[in-house]
Amino acid sequence: MYLIDVFLQNSAPEQNAEQIPLLNQLIDQWRYNGQIIGREIPLFVAEQEQNQGFGIKVICPEEHSLLPENNNAEVDRCLEKLQNCGVFLQSFQIVADDLNSDETNAEKLSWQVLYTTHLQSCSPLHNGNNLAPIPLYKSLKNTPHLAMDLIKWQENWQACDQLQMNGSALEHQALNEISSVDSQLFKHGNALRQEIEQTTQTPTYYYLYRIGGESLAQEQQRRCPICQGDWRLAQPISDLFYFKCDQCRLVSNLSWNF
Repeated sequence: MYLIDVFLQNSAPEQNAEQIPLLNQLIDQWRYNGQIIGREIPLFVAEQEQNQGFGIKVICPEEHSLLPENNNAEVDRCLEKLQNCGVFLQSFQIVADDLNSDETNAEKLSWQVLYTTHLQSCSPLHNGNNLAPIPLYKSLKNTPHLAMDLIKWQENWQACDQLQMNGSALEHQALNEISSVDSQLFKHGNALRQEIEQTTQTPTYYYLYRIGGESLAQEQQRRCPICQGDWRLAQPISDLFYFKCDQCRLVSNLSWNF
């Protein structure tokens, strides 16, 4: 991923009160479309070549993420509203490759998985073979509502993961949401998974978090929680997925207790 400086020229500073909310709308739509990553995005008054305007510092999954061909309809609508207020996207400059971020998927895709953790800020859609994140605009640009809903699901999943990792408030409720096929979070995510598979025509799986169990031997004999079929893999995928049900489109880890 890349740290990028964005500059938008402001030709109508007297409309500042109207421009700021529109700039934040643009940031939100860039994020929902997967063109930028993260939730805390600095926005500030800036100057470039004696032109006054606004600067935005963002993390992008690819060097060219902000090019117009990656925009969805909502991003283009925000840019048009800004232009009507005198603000124009002038340029973006790559500052550096972010060494602390996940490397964006560059391999051929045969299957994908909805996967996230409280530590991640990348796309929740990953290449199933190597767990590299897939920018949402690569496959969901034409379905903005689906991409936004997926980001909202990711935020909820990460919030539950953070609560159960902290081990204090709402620990058991949060753990149930990310580890049970009866939870509301699973039902929401699994519905998204089905819609994404239909939209992308790519087999799409859901990651079910697993912790607990009575013994390693019993854990290794665990059945798919939906169809009760044998889903244990001969070899784990990415040292994470020990279970994979092709019928139910479900993957899971060996219990973290073992």
